[in-house]
Amino acid sequence: MRAEPMGAWWSGSLLALTLCACSHSQFEPPQVQGHPAMVDDGGQKRLWVLAKQEEARLVGVGGGGNRSSTTWRSDTFFHFTVSAFDPSTARPSWTQRLLTLGDPDAHGTGPSRVIGSSVEARLLGQEGERVWLLLGSAPLAVSAHDGRVLADAATIERRNPALRGLLPVEAKYYAFDHGLVLTSADARRMVIRGAAFEASDYVPTPTPAPEPQRHADGRERVVPTMPWGEIPARRVTLAGQWLALYTPREAADARNDTFGDRLRYPYTVLDEGANARRTFWRGTLVDAQRFDERFRHIGDLQPVDAAPTFLKGRFLKDPLSGDALLVAAPDGVLVWHSTRIDQAGRLALTRLDSTLQIVWQAPLPLSETGTANPVSTWLLAGRLVAMGAEESVADGALHREQHIVSIDLASGRWHGWNLTGERALP
Repeated sequence: MRAEPMGAWWSGSLLALTLCACSHSQFEPPQVQGHPAMVDDGGQKRLWVLAKQEEARLVGVGGGGNRSSTTWRSDTFFHFTVSAFDPSTARPSWTQRLLTLGDPDAHGTGPSRVIGSSVEARLLGQEGERVWLLLGSAPLAVSAHDGRVLADAATIERRNPALRGLLPVEAKYYAFDHGLVLTSADARRMVIRGAAFEASDYVPTPTPAPEPQRHADGRERVVPTMPWGEIPARRVTLAGQWLALYTPREAADARNDTFGDRLRYPYTVLDEGANARRTFWRGTLVDAQRFDERFRHIGDLQPVDAAPTFLKGRFLKDPLSGDALLVAAPDGVLVWHSTRIDQAGRLALTRLDSTLQIVWQAPLPLSETGTANPVSTWLLAGRLVAMGAEESVADGALHREQHIVSIDLASGRWHGWNLTGERALP
């Protein structure tokens, strides 16, 4: 089969294909597109996932009803869908097909052109009852209730004649800020909000700048640069105790806190990474003064006797503050950790009470989070939803399957769904 550039595959509305009858179709596993998002449907949360799936279809040509003389042509199609998952059960509530790309001019016995192989999709954001997304460089608004299409490029141009012929044809010119933000072909910044899909001049939503940190004499404090990638939460105040999850080397580095920077900027403490075997340390915080500067610092750290050790342990974070999440009934914390350091390792979540006794431990069908394999999480009432890949090696090849997991934080029991295999996880 020969690949062909997309050209003008989008003509202002969803491409409609008239397809011949076929004898056989083979579907590749669906590929997740962009980042998932938790969508609010009238107060009901649904996890939305965009996917792209390739279909190879054999189409009979000629034969006049005589199957033995029929010639078979291979046509290729790419289907884009959005699926909404119940975050409590990790099961799909509905799936809506948004677009099918293929060769509308396919005919004869030669294989069709491959149109759409490089097209990608991504969710942009939710504005009221509308969810905006991009299919390639084409904007689309769909219903938060069932994913049906509410507006496409043609709708936008029809409602906004001043934008006719001026919608950008590159995805980089679209963004989201409580509505679809776009830079028109004549360099105007516009935003589309509301059910009427009318465009107006875009004024960015104000974001308050953080107040600079200052010394006692008014000088601005030099803040250490944040590291790139995940910043693990490794300390918490639990039952009146200041506790940290450190290796011995990390604890020694944290203890070197003469001027309070290790306490003030926890990300400056040494991070031993994937092989870090962390346990609990009880800290003593001390008030100190240097010239006119009063501050607190870590005075001492002592290991907690009989506390559990966690490979790459770090606390589950509160999504609002970024600090370790505290849970109740019983009071305690949740710790992310690895089951092993090698390819067979999986991500696990353990709940501990205020005495650091294990309440439950749940190994999950997810490989450890990382830059190439991020794990997304959403915290709901009494439940954590996670989505990421489970990696395995078979016959010398790396296999990656995307999974959704919903964990009950009271019991540690979970439900899962294999997005790649389109089936429930046992």
